Amino acid sequence: MGNFDHVIEEAYQKSYAPFLRALLLHPRIRLSLHYSGILLEWIEKRHPEFFAQLRQLTERGQAELLGGGYYEPILPAIPDADKLDQLRTLSDYLREHFGVAPRGAWVAERVWEPGLARPLAEAGVEYVVLDDNHFLAAGLEPPQLQGVYITEEQGAPLRLVPSLKALRYTIPFQEPEKTLQILREGLSRPGSLLAMGDDCEKFGVWPGTYEHVHTKGWLERFLKALEDASDWLETTTVSGYVASHVPLGRIYLPAASYPEMMEWALPAGASAELKKCLEESERTGSGERCRRFLRGGLWRNFLSKYPESNQMHKLLLAFSRRWQEANHKTPTDAAAAGPLREARAHLLAAECNDAYWHGVFGGLYAPHLRTAVLRHLIQAEALLDKTAIGGRQPEAVRQEDFDVDGYAEILVEQPAFGAIVRPADGGTVSSLRFKPRDVELINSLMRRPEAYHGLVRHRVTTKEAPHEGPASIHDMVLSKEANLDALLRYDRYARHAFRTYVFPASKQWKDFENLCLEEDTALAGGIWRAAPISQSRTRDAALDMENQVLLRIHDCEMQVAARKLLTFKASEDSWQLECRSTLSTDRSCPTGLALGLELVINLLAPDAHDRYFLANEVRRPLEFRGEIEARNLLLVDEWQRVKILLDARPQPRWWIVPIETISQSELGFERVYQGSAILAVWKVEPPSWRTLTCTLRAEIAPWNPAVPQESLTLS
Repeated sequence: MGNFDHVIEEAYQKSYAPFLRALLLHPRIRLSLHYSGILLEWIEKRHPEFFAQLRQLTERGQAELLGGGYYEPILPAIPDADKLDQLRTLSDYLREHFGVAPRGAWVAERVWEPGLARPLAEAGVEYVVLDDNHFLAAGLEPPQLQGVYITEEQGAPLRLVPSLKALRYTIPFQEPEKTLQILREGLSRPGSLLAMGDDCEKFGVWPGTYEHVHTKGWLERFLKALEDASDWLETTTVSGYVASHVPLGRIYLPAASYPEMMEWALPAGASAELKKCLEESERTGSGERCRRFLRGGLWRNFLSKYPESNQMHKLLLAFSRRWQEANHKTPTDAAAAGPLREARAHLLAAECNDAYWHGVFGGLYAPHLRTAVLRHLIQAEALLDKTAIGGRQPEAVRQEDFDVDGYAEILVEQPAFGAIVRPADGGTVSSLRFKPRDVELINSLMRRPEAYHGLVRHRVTTKEAPHEGPASIHDMVLSKEANLDALLRYDRYARHAFRTYVFPASKQWKDFENLCLEEDTALAGGIWRAAPISQSRTRDAALDMENQVLLRIHDCEMQVAARKLLTFKASEDSWQLECRSTLSTDRSCPTGLALGLELVINLLAPDAHDRYFLANEVRRPLEFRGEIEARNLLLVDEWQRVKILLDARPQPRWWIVPIETISQSELGFERVYQGSAILAVWKVEPPSWRTLTCTLRAEIAPWNPAVPQESLTLS
């Protein structure tokens, strides 16, 4: 969800299409195929010939289509009602377009928890394919993985099929004979099943695989080798095998995923330690026996590791609960039922898994993937707001532990906007959702240590691939540009808006970029006390927060009372936010200091011509870094059709730096723009001060190309 068309088109041309064409030329090869619903939608619109070929394969019994979540969600992470809707939506699609009802399901990222058996069975799923490490961790021995097992949850049965790592690592990376050697192990037990389920992108999309698999003919040689072994080897669909063979036994699998995923889910330090343990086990004689019990964390650990992921997830859960409340109230007319159905579709789309986690795969570090999830969430929220049957209308302002972190957040919700205020994190704002344009304006990411950053620092470029073919993506180390290690810096705070910085007046914008402000951390990231919530009968809301700290600037030490008044006002098509910050002290201080209020805004494309800063009639790209002296600063996003006008009093200096992460993807280490940090700075030089009040205002409105941007003023 949210991927670029050209990326999917490349995958289609390099992998999906040639793979299917090869199967059509080898009618004796039988197998099971899974496509997510969103991928099938894309193919249906752009390559209808693919559907015709897929129907041909299914009609002659050569291919079986698996079900699964329509939007490829992590099933344990979503409500049971959503699990059923995801599974049934894809089943209905396959039945409508191919005339088949899937019997099996693909579990996204093989993220398994024991409680999944029941909702899968309730959705009509007979079997799922999981990695062999799931079964080994349950106590089975490798020779026991050549068949099918059965599990249950509260009496609901489900077949479980082991996918063998040995096959996943030879196909397609080694010559076909290597795979045949493994398959011959089944000859000692006639009727045994040796299964492999893995990404089709391995057959052309992963680095180096297109030339190996298609240009140099690996896939053709492989399929022919299977056909030539027909005197002792039979290929089959999974459902065909399940229907004709009884389970080898009952089993209960622990919560698990594939090994790399469980490693990525751990905190960076623990992930590195696990990797060392695995490497040490490989050097011991009993390593193979021990390794199956060395496992990392649960997928859910990503929600702890990345609060940004957790916030998206908790927004999803909140809106899903609102939708369920609305759904239990029978619509009185079709006009009311339509928005409810549309909101449901947006919620299911927002459950697409990639933007919630990070490893070699996963898209948490990809702003365009996060944006797609957030856009669907905001569209669902707006529809529920407008729908009379939407159950209770949300309170304009309420306080609750929204993200289950032990601290109460303040949720501000209006028809035109939504915000999340965090008194326990510096009195900051972590979400600014502008509903008229379906856009989350913050959508940034904290720069934090990752286990692979050590490789970046060692300036690793490429690891040589095995001579027989391309390396598995888990064994490759690539870098998309040089000197990325210079950008490895780690934030002390989450990238939220309206964070308060008090620091020595001698600091410059470069210190802000290099995280060297020497600011008071109790003000910037400490707990602020929120006064009782104030809201009017209009669309306004005001939040008052206070903090008291012992401020030390050079040799000066004084008690400071800080107050932050956040005001939210909504008009017909715009949204005004004001942060009035006051510092008071009972004594004088001869040392110069500076007060800074930070905004974090992510308009996605740092070098695009249609997204820019505008000040003093000068346009600057979003990748700009430096200082601007101006009363007003305008941010324009012509693509998302939104503009943000910033105004500060007294007139500040604007320090602007891009937030850039170094992350890992299938193509290697890469620099990713995660938005811009904008600090409105007021410097106070001696003589001493007792009270300092500064105001930062932002007006968010739809962008209209007919309005000259230079003439805009803040109302």
